Amino acid sequence: MEKINWFDLSNNLMLKLKNKPDDIDSKRDFITIRKLKKSKKEITSKIIAIKKYRRNNSSFKINFPIYLKNIYYVKLYPLMVSERSYRTEFSLNLPEIFFHKLFKESINHLISMEAGNYIKYDYNKGFLRSRAPSVLKNIIPIPNQIPKFIINNQKFAKEYLKVAFEAEGSAILNLKKHKRCIKLSRYVNITDFIQNEKIPLQKRLFKGIIIKEYPQLYQKIKDYPPILLAQEKLMLKKYFDIDSKIGIEAIRKNKVSNRCGKITARWTLLIYANNINKFINKIGFISKNKKNITKKMLTLRSNNPQYTNLKIIDQISDKKGFFLRNDFIKKMKKEGYISPSCFLHRFHQKGLIKRIKPGYFKKLF
Repeated sequence: MEKINWFDLSNNLMLKLKNKPDDIDSKRDFITIRKLKKSKKEITSKIIAIKKYRRNNSSFKINFPIYLKNIYYVKLYPLMVSERSYRTEFSLNLPEIFFHKLFKESINHLISMEAGNYIKYDYNKGFLRSRAPSVLKNIIPIPNQIPKFIINNQKFAKEYLKVAFEAEGSAILNLKKHKRCIKLSRYVNITDFIQNEKIPLQKRLFKGIIIKEYPQLYQKIKDYPPILLAQEKLMLKKYFDIDSKIGIEAIRKNKVSNRCGKITARWTLLIYANNINKFINKIGFISKNKKNITKKMLTLRSNNPQYTNLKIIDQISDKKGFFLRNDFIKKMKKEGYISPSCFLHRFHQKGLIKRIKPGYFKKLF
């Protein structure tokens, strides 16, 4: 959905018109959408304000239709999806000030400056909280899947990913061990998958433990990543040629059902090797802290991931799995490798390929 009309909203919301249609019998300034739907006259251009179905509830200016195919919604959507506080209220509870500014700016442009001015600020668990009028949860849609107009637009995809990685991602760097990666985490409710398994309360169980102690559960959940994460992986590859890996990191049983469910699985999208450089140069982070970490990342030598080499073997092999050494070397050098032959020796030792005769191999994977 690229735009929201007044008749798409809940019937209990109330609208104020500059000129009420004469076929609607009401003495009130605000009329429920349910009643307005009965009118046979065009009222869209007459709508000037909205509020909930309560006499003393505050109202603010609004115009319909509300267009979503713009940069303000594209940035607001991943922020709200990451915050997960749009079902009961429309709020943020984050330490980053720039996110609170983005929140207000988006509401100002999508709805009205008056709506933005109704945002209230306080502190919750030590973090700044921005609380917009709760009626916005009934006006601005936050679907479970990324809207198609974002996925199908490279500029929108970039802005979406920048906000998503800043909100739920991290840049991980260990200079001593020469290790680096960029990580994006998402949670999914797996309560319905649990049957006879006894999951300890509030203890995070990581993948190795799940596979070892709960093998049947792992088989049930391993092929069901969060839809958002799968879509984010798709956009990274489609527009920026960034390869990434998705996998379960851990599960946890919560005391009470939270925004993601009673028992949740944390999935991660991981970016390694030369794909990190692509992410830094083509998308990047917003905050100074994460930008500084990625600058240090660029000082480390960028290697191509090993699975890329295996893909190249797969591409140059014939239908029976045979390939020539010279074809492999040519393809690898185009990818920027200096000594491709060492990979053939390494793969031969690991049993991934077999040497048939000089310069002629067969893949075994």
